[in-house]
Amino acid sequence: MYEALFDQNLQREMDTFFLNTFRDEGKVKWYEKGVVIDSPDRDQIFLIMEGELNQQMFSKKGSTITFFRLFKGNIFGEIDFFDSERTFVTNKTVTSCKIASIKREVVERKLKEDARLYEFFLTSIVKKYRIIMLELANHKFNDSVGKLADFFVRLYYTETELERERIKVLFTQEEVANRVGLNRVTVTRALKYFKENDLIEIQNRMVIIKDIEGLKELTDIPT
Repeated sequence: MYEALFDQNLQREMDTFFLNTFRDEGKVKWYEKGVVIDSPDRDQIFLIMEGELNQQMFSKKGSTITFFRLFKGNIFGEIDFFDSERTFVTNKTVTSCKIASIKREVVERKLKEDARLYEFFLTSIVKKYRIIMLELANHKFNDSVGKLADFFVRLYYTETELERERIKVLFTQEEVANRVGLNRVTVTRALKYFKENDLIEIQNRMVIIKDIEGLKELTDIPT
């Protein structure tokens, strides 16, 4: 299931297509690490040309949940663009980012020029919808160990096949805790369990997946 959802060949095709289509069509701006991008404009989409960011939601009390990590070639704002309504999701840069904003008239012109753009926009939206469905299942069905195991399984399948065994993690333990809805103490305890059971190893912020099938067994989500 995860391998199909995070199909890296399809993702590379989409990223390349979006970059080639929009790289010279938008207003480009650099953002420093840690900047929140929360544009009220529903008449544009955004293309990440360099860097990484998280799509997040903040509660009234300041709690955070992270839905997606986006990378070079990924787009965001497409749901607001087509729905013509703002969501409550904000975007926070994880690294310094080069981002292009593309106005509605440009997007609509490009849609007329190449019908594949419809397909890739729809694919982007559907993938995010399915990820949210899995997030809900993860929070409902998994205990704390299962939630963290599911997190690592997802990371595994978002890497290329050559890079899956050694995953570079840009998350701190606090960010991981926010990502999976746990506190830091619980995350630390679960990581210790994984290492003691030879499921993962952590070296210099690099996660070495030693037993992906073992991690899957700890989750209660159908695969």
